Amino acid sequence: MINHKIVKIKRSKKYSDRFIIYFENKSVLRVSEDAFVLNPMKVGDLLSDSNIKELDDKMNLHEAKEAAYRLLSYRMRSIAELSKRLIQKGYNDVEIEFVVNHLIELNYLNDEDFGKAFVLEKVKSKKIGPVALRSEAAQHNLSIELLNKLFEYIYEEYPINDLITFHLKKRKILKNTILSKNELNRLNNFLKRKGFYWDNILSVYKDWGIS
Repeated sequence: MINHKIVKIKRSKKYSDRFIIYFENKSVLRVSEDAFVLNPMKVGDLLSDSNIKELDDKMNLHEAKEAAYRLLSYRMRSIAELSKRLIQKGYNDVEIEFVVNHLIELNYLNDEDFGKAFVLEKVKSKKIGPVALRSEAAQHNLSIELLNKLFEYIYEEYPINDLITFHLKKRKILKNTILSKNELNRLNNFLKRKGFYWDNILSVYKDWGIS
């Protein structure tokens, strides 16, 4: 077993809650303040490879957790989105699983709470239909059961036909209007791009007397 001699210890200038340990062989170890308090070290101490690996693993978990907190401080995220961002930052599966489970236990990560906020913001602000909403939600990898529950919730709060009616009013379409073929095609394409099913579009057309 190889032991490595500590030749210098200093507090990180960039992160005040971390210490940097310098070894005789020129290698460096970063340690969180919590880990340093639990494992006090001083110049001249010898650390084995296993000791260094254990401290390094703890530091990686600490940094992964800090990264997750920073991401969540900007806005709510789904479990899948947060995991993807941590992968992009270079954390491994073990570190990500540890952090995700930790945040779920604290209820800082909750796909149902995230999903409700997500669909509410999308439908309330953009007045989109279920096709567009499902497409936007796909990146968050929510379960089919949860998505169905969320869609039932949001389109009960904002009925689909009312959303289509909103867009007709915004485009200044009057009831009992006879549109030209080009006008009707443009309106059809617009409502389809907004993510509405053709059956719902036709239903509102019928109520409005649009042809």
